[in-house]
Amino acid sequence: MFIKKKNAQKFPAAYISEIDKCLAEFDRTHAWSARQMAEIKKYQRIFQLRSQPSQPAKKPSIWDFEE
Repeated sequence: MFIKKKNAQKFPAAYISEIDKCLAEFDRTHAWSARQMAEIKKYQRIFQLRSQPSQPAKKPSIWDFEE
């Protein structure tokens, strides 16, 4: 479906734009707001629940003779 261009090796793979550099510097020098911290905690919990799902409680059945 996609064809790799022959001159793809000529361009640097790790190019970082000036805007990205400025934003990275801003992130390093400024602390997170309370709203950002709340969002980070929220998504950390979501990621943990996704990565380590809890096992549902097994309901005993009247036909289940094994314990």
